[in-house]
Amino acid sequence: MNYYVYLILAVACFVGEMFTMEFSLACLGIGALGAAAASWLGWGIWPQVGAFALAAAVCWAGIRPFALKHLYGKSDPVKTPAEAVIGQEGVVETPIDPVQNTGRVKVNGESWKAAAKEPLAAGTVCVVEKLDGVTLTVRAKN
Repeated sequence: MNYYVYLILAVACFVGEMFTMEFSLACLGIGALGAAAASWLGWGIWPQVGAFALAAAVCWAGIRPFALKHLYGKSDPVKTPAEAVIGQEGVVETPIDPVQNTGRVKVNGESWKAAAKEPLAAGTVCVVEKLDGVTLTVRAKN
């Protein structure tokens, strides 16, 4: 094959890598660059395949773990808004009655339906223990 076909494939892999961000397509793109070099040197198809496989394997085994560790290892896991509310403090807006299953809590400016093990009066500062659907389970802050 002509080397420019491999170059087009390499560019496509690098563009695709921008969407996946796991450094897999980049390794394949580097392999395609190796095959392009072999093609440019006038080698046959099997040396081109070998160059592709060797470059991609070296990248996958050697560069990818290093890149993943240093590029993505230090990022904090992303919390969903629902997960972010757990552990937050709130204020009881309407009294929480566990028997009648009524009550609302305001957390971070948002009003949530709330439940608790014991009754809580309006104005009580509370801590969110868990989220079940759209209902927060809270306890009084000590």
